[in-house]
Amino acid sequence: MNSSVNRQHLRSEVTQLTIRDIDSLDCAQLVQRFPRVAWLHLHGRLGLLSAAGELNRLVSLQGIRIIDLFGMTREDRLQPQCVAKLESVDLYSIPAEYASAMRSIWRPEIPAGTYVSILRARKPEWVEENRSNPLREWDGREQISATTYKRAVAQYKTTRNAILQVFAAEPADIQLIRAEEIGRAYGEAFNRLDRRSVFIETVEREELFAALDHIVNEAEALYGPGLEGARDSLISGVESVRDW
Repeated sequence: MNSSVNRQHLRSEVTQLTIRDIDSLDCAQLVQRFPRVAWLHLHGRLGLLSAAGELNRLVSLQGIRIIDLFGMTREDRLQPQCVAKLESVDLYSIPAEYASAMRSIWRPEIPAGTYVSILRARKPEWVEENRSNPLREWDGREQISATTYKRAVAQYKTTRNAILQVFAAEPADIQLIRAEEIGRAYGEAFNRLDRRSVFIETVEREELFAALDHIVNEAEALYGPGLEGARDSLISGVESVRDW
């Protein structure tokens, strides 16, 4: 048996499959390569799931989890008569149209023992607005209220705009000074938010710093590399004032 045939054979035997950090995925290819999957976990980054209706061909499917993936329509819903063994439907942050169709067809299966959880149905406007928002995971997080989330995103956008303006218009020495000032403003803003309703724990702290990295990476993509000094100044400004 040659190596390509052997690989195909191994794929066809897979019954549990997890794919993370999906930007785009063709479900027709997935079904072709892994036809015997029983437990399927697909986790995106506001990615695109195409040909999702093809998942109805996974006749051995027992459990499915889809998180942060879009592109699915009402016509792509899983049909009980096609995936008769399905006993767990776990969907989070998916298109509103797909969520509605899946709820209507699978909630009647709950009395028969099927687990159904369909949360955070997203409208197209939300997807477009949040595609470049590194704090989007805060939306709906247990200890973060809707008001706190909106204020946090507004502060992130304010910080992003300020940093991009500095890198676009200021000379290198001024960039360092302004970056530290912006960092202090960012740290103080989240001090105030956290005092109103304590929500910043270890994970949120890491995500707040990751959001700054995201902004600087974006700036480097726009204006070229070499902004490490400004990145350090930005972080230094945050560290000098933060209480979280």
